[in-house]
Amino acid sequence: MSLLAGCVFHQPRVRVAISVDWEGREISAVNLQAFANLRNAHPQVPLTHFLNAAYFTKPDANPAKITEQMLAVVLPKDEIGLHIHPWQSLVEASGVTFRSEPTIWGNGRRMRVGLRDSGHEISVEAYETDEFQAIVRKSKEILTANGLELGTSFRAGAWLAGPHVREAIRREGFLVDSSATDTKWHDELDDYELPRMMREIWPNVTSRTQPFIIKTRAGDLLEMPDTGALADYVTAEEMADHISNAIAELGDSQDRFVHIGFHQETAARYVYRVINAIRMVTAKHGD
Repeated sequence: MSLLAGCVFHQPRVRVAISVDWEGREISAVNLQAFANLRNAHPQVPLTHFLNAAYFTKPDANPAKITEQMLAVVLPKDEIGLHIHPWQSLVEASGVTFRSEPTIWGNGRRMRVGLRDSGHEISVEAYETDEFQAIVRKSKEILTANGLELGTSFRAGAWLAGPHVREAIRREGFLVDSSATDTKWHDELDDYELPRMMREIWPNVTSRTQPFIIKTRAGDLLEMPDTGALADYVTAEEMADHISNAIAELGDSQDRFVHIGFHQETAARYVYRVINAIRMVTAKHGD
């Protein structure tokens, strides 16, 4: 019998993931409408939603309304993962002492995001492994209690999934991280600390990096790089070129993986870039 009997072969292809980071700040009608615009333009495209439990821990949170808003745009074909920025309300709900430094902007800078909560700009790596595990555990508990069943994928706030974060999420059963990215996309932020912090955690990651295994003391973690960052920083043309370049680099046997996406909080401003990028790629290469 041939050793190849029963094997299924396929033409290598580029597999494109489109994700949404839910920052935990607020959910507005205008941004939810942007999801509808994307679905209307490309109804066949599934999304990976990295949900943040901090919406539910705000002082004036209405859990029923928040759940309704999320489920209005998270479809059965979509994937649900976890996203954490260390908002003070979420950190303290997890039984962890809130930390106000270091910020991703550097030099004590703060970006005002409203008075209801703070902490969005704090690096997740500021928390020790046990502390971050408690925040992850509480986030899972909150989202599950509100009918949002998580998968096993995670993305760190500001892409800063360093050793503390990686071990903590693996302890909590997450098998995939999608935080690695290339700071070439973030030239608008060169005056701030964030690009340096990202390069320190992901020194060898480029926009061409393919999935790789990270070892933690809690077990292996599959890293699925966010190769094309998010639409706040990347134009439609850059996204389309990023995908086209991956197609040009296809070999004889292996698929290539690329990633683009957007933030829920800025969807109304930037989702059109994703819509147009998909149109350009399908016009050039087909579905």
